[in-house]
Amino acid sequence: EERRAALTDELEDLRGRIDQLETELVETLNSIMEDLIDRLEYENIARVWLERQTTDDNSDSTFELHIVREAEDGSVYEDTAATLSESEREVIGLVVALAGYIVHDVDRKVPFLLLDSVEMIDGKRLAELLEYIQDRTEVEFLSVALLPKDAQSVEEAGVFDDYAILDFNPVSA
Repeated sequence: EERRAALTDELEDLRGRIDQLETELVETLNSIMEDLIDRLEYENIARVWLERQTTDDNSDSTFELHIVREAEDGSVYEDTAATLSESEREVIGLVVALAGYIVHDVDRKVPFLLLDSVEMIDGKRLAELLEYIQDRTEVEFLSVALLPKDAQSVEEAGVFDDYAILDFNPVSA
């Protein structure tokens, strides 16, 4: 009975921790999205946010992504992820990953972040995103695979001034 009571207490603590992490994840993701929508100048996206929905007994959670677009006439309407551009989808996916990275303190435990296949994000926005990641995390090693034109935009923005840059362009024979 003592063992069962101890396990019940431990289970309650873990459920509380999951609830806390999910709540923190939603808050972090929503804060990052709010910052980045303005910073990355996505003109027809008014807001993106994540909503956590729980069952009546709080035993299970689901998440719903909300996307609000702004039309040229100033009216707003809710949209779906299916209609996002590749760039918008890429940024939202990176923000979801970044929020998890921050909430779970991965940047403190594993201070390395690898970004690949980010060519859907134009160079200027990518530079802003990378600068934001450097400001918001404790990542020490940021590795980004870039196409030459995007690498030039990122370099011109000075994002990697404090980092070593490796160029893997093949040498012509």
